[in-house]
Amino acid sequence: MAGRRRRLSHYGAAALTLGAGLAATAVLFVSVSALEFGKMELGFQQRANARMTAIERGLADAEEVLNVINELFRTVQPVSREQFHTFSAPLLQRYPFIQAFNYHRVLTQAERPDFEASMQARFPGFRITELSAEGKTVPAPERPYYNVVEYLEPMRGNEPALGLNTGNNVHVRGAIDRILHNGRPSATEQLQLAQDPAQHNSFIMIMPVYRPGMPTGTRDERHAAWVGDTAAVIRTPHLVHTILQQNGLLDDASLGLSVYAGDPSENGTLVYRHGPLPADRKQHWLHRWLDFDYHGSEMRSFDVLGRTWHIRSDDLPRPFLADHLGSLGTLLGGLLFSALGAAFVHTLVQRSRRVQWLVDARTADLQRSNQRLAEDVASRKRTERALQESEHRFRRLLALSSDWYWEQDTQFRFTHITGGFFEKGHVAKENFLGRTRWECTPELYTSSAGRDHINKVQARLPFSNFEYAIVGHDGATRWFNTSGEPVYDAQGEFKGYRGTGSEITERKEAEQRIQHIAHHDVLTGLPNRVLLQDRLQQAIAYANRSGLPMWVVLIDLDRFKFVNDSLGHKAGDQLLQTVASRLQSSVRESDTVARLSGDEFVAILSQYPDEQLSPAIIDRVMKALAQPVLLEGKEFFVTCSIGVAVYDAGGTPAQNLIEHADIAMYSAKKLGRNTYQFYQPAMNDEAQERLRIESALRNALERDEFVLHYQPQVDLASGAIVGMEALLRWQHPELGMVPPARFISLAEETGLIVPIGAWVLRTACQQARTLRDAGFRDLRMAVNLSARQFAQPELVSTIAAALEQSGLPPSALELELTESLFMHDVAQGVNLLHELKSLGVALSIDDFGTGYSSLSYLRNFPIDVLKIDRSFVNDIATDADDAAIVVSVIALAHNLELRVIAEGVESEEQLEFLRRHGCDEIQGFYFSRPVDASAMRQMLQEGKHLASAAPRRLRA
Repeated sequence: MAGRRRRLSHYGAAALTLGAGLAATAVLFVSVSALEFGKMELGFQQRANARMTAIERGLADAEEVLNVINELFRTVQPVSREQFHTFSAPLLQRYPFIQAFNYHRVLTQAERPDFEASMQARFPGFRITELSAEGKTVPAPERPYYNVVEYLEPMRGNEPALGLNTGNNVHVRGAIDRILHNGRPSATEQLQLAQDPAQHNSFIMIMPVYRPGMPTGTRDERHAAWVGDTAAVIRTPHLVHTILQQNGLLDDASLGLSVYAGDPSENGTLVYRHGPLPADRKQHWLHRWLDFDYHGSEMRSFDVLGRTWHIRSDDLPRPFLADHLGSLGTLLGGLLFSALGAAFVHTLVQRSRRVQWLVDARTADLQRSNQRLAEDVASRKRTERALQESEHRFRRLLALSSDWYWEQDTQFRFTHITGGFFEKGHVAKENFLGRTRWECTPELYTSSAGRDHINKVQARLPFSNFEYAIVGHDGATRWFNTSGEPVYDAQGEFKGYRGTGSEITERKEAEQRIQHIAHHDVLTGLPNRVLLQDRLQQAIAYANRSGLPMWVVLIDLDRFKFVNDSLGHKAGDQLLQTVASRLQSSVRESDTVARLSGDEFVAILSQYPDEQLSPAIIDRVMKALAQPVLLEGKEFFVTCSIGVAVYDAGGTPAQNLIEHADIAMYSAKKLGRNTYQFYQPAMNDEAQERLRIESALRNALERDEFVLHYQPQVDLASGAIVGMEALLRWQHPELGMVPPARFISLAEETGLIVPIGAWVLRTACQQARTLRDAGFRDLRMAVNLSARQFAQPELVSTIAAALEQSGLPPSALELELTESLFMHDVAQGVNLLHELKSLGVALSIDDFGTGYSSLSYLRNFPIDVLKIDRSFVNDIATDADDAAIVVSVIALAHNLELRVIAEGVESEEQLEFLRRHGCDEIQGFYFSRPVDASAMRQMLQEGKHLASAAPRRLRA
């Protein structure tokens, strides 16, 4: 019975361990399953939201485009077919999901004959038609009113729709009725088109065109003022497919997408489906995160011009193992660990029993050993003498602090080496025993340190810390340190050597790494400045000996700062490493490529009798660097500017070669970057001039050499001056009036634009305050902000301080910014614009149309003014494209309730065009060049205004 209880206790410990392991495994399995479900659910929602948001944004863009087309008919009377084609062609190309743009004209029965006759002059055989119940186009019967397609783009492929009376279509009539009811644009239900009667998968977005000047406040007033409408015909499946394709959202086979143009429960409202329909699934009795067949569904509704659309996203079945690898691994690992733990506990119990048995046996042995102890005492006394002799040897060994011990005979051959040496050195014992150290390592004969060691040993002198290398049978080289001393017997006869040794491979490798770091760049592994100078001296020496030229090539990356600012320094480091690798692969092995600093690299190219130097080498380098680089999942195209300095025997000193290459590189940057230049002596003069300008620029603020000129901004309605733009000028005592183009870019590059810009802001505010005190209280002062200023964290406080010091009301200050200032980080840019707006100042987008000009960004920016760039204004009287762009910008700005100022107005034709199309203000040489403060004040006192507008004299 007792034995049975012991067995049960032994197995009980193992069973308890197994149970605890299984319980822990179950808890971990459930937890990991929950995490996996959360991950799948979050991933599905993110993918579904991305597609839903893209479709909503695409439909909003389509509505915005229709508004732009409608603005053409509201602002230009009459609109020619050529204007309609020119205006709509780029929009159709940009938004391919739009089937056609239409203009529907409202006709009475009495107007029908004259209309058909005028259209037949351009389109022979033209008649007003209707779409029959069978989907065929037939001549329209007599009706009181017609809603006829008069303008149609593109014509090709849409010919059946020209002249079509849409007024008898119940869906179109319903949309028009909603417009008359609420005054807002509307969209039809899914309908068939005359171009493709067999399909019912299109809809029309309609926006009314009213007769100018008539009231539209009530339904009856809108009905009376209605002259037609603009419409965009859109194929719904093509619209959704194009939006998803442009956003790269069609590559997810595990996500199903359904788009309904109406109630999903009604037949015929499904207009687009991506992926198979999900099968009906029963609710599992387990918790949802233990349901192995996971599925999810998301439904969102939104309004499209009065029609409610629904988008449903379904998570389709996916491979089971891909989503549940962690939980299954946890389960299997836990089961295995529990089994192994139980087995281990069982083994320990069995071992404990065996130990107890052994203890009992050993106790009996000890009792017998005590009886023989007396016999051992005599034996121990005989060994004491031998122990005293060995004690002297091992005390000596303890003083040498070693990893192993070795002995040699009188011929310096190894007779004994402890095992640690063979293991660490990866060498065979038979290759060392019976041989001298120099026979095992023949390299000692060829090195001075090795020969000194041999001579010292043969002279029977002690040595210490002798370092040498051995190549093991695994091919690796290892370093060793050894110390030894000669051995003599009691009679003074030489018996050989003994000593100790240790492995020092890690220390030697660390020394080599330190040496490498001292002469190489840590990030790229290229030679640094120290090694570059040594290689340059060697290349110059070779050029002097051979009489062949040598090139020093300085490579500077273009836009490297943009990569650092937008993606961070980690991406910048990755880019530098890629560039270093490409530079090394694009030159010869005999050439040197070094990193000079930051994003600057230097290559030293020597010419050999059989290898000539030519510009093709530079072209090869630029081509290698121009290949795209993948950073943070995005492709970047990096270009470079290169300067080349040529050295002939007995020519330029080494220290000047890099300087000359740097000067040539800056000359390449001035030419527009992404090119190369060979150094010419004239470039040095330009560099000296640049240094002279930079040096003078640094002292210009302290010496009060900057002045502000002011260019008036004129209101086209009244002809009066309503504002002015502050423009910086530099009055140098020796150089005279330095134009801005000569020093502004240099100030940006050196960072001097920040204090200069702050001075401009303070001075302009003070001048505006002076004019207000003189009686000109309605004037605005416009000041430009540079990219460097916009990036300063204290920008808002600087502007607030300038307003407070001058006493100028914030509403009288207008800050001009270019689109490129905040496009690199739109979210941060919008936040900063709102902070500026909170001060009460006005914000203006300068040079609009030359940058990004994104409609979606423009709606989010709290701006007040759009300034049309002079490049568009120059040719508006002769270039139809520029004219259309200017008209569109004016219409867009007015729709967003923004003022429009046109820059660079220099002729009366430009002025009349801008006035005719509703531009608010102009600025340019036609009215006045920039003038100093006194001339500006005199201009205001004299009441100067545009001659063709009613004068309004400002009085002090």
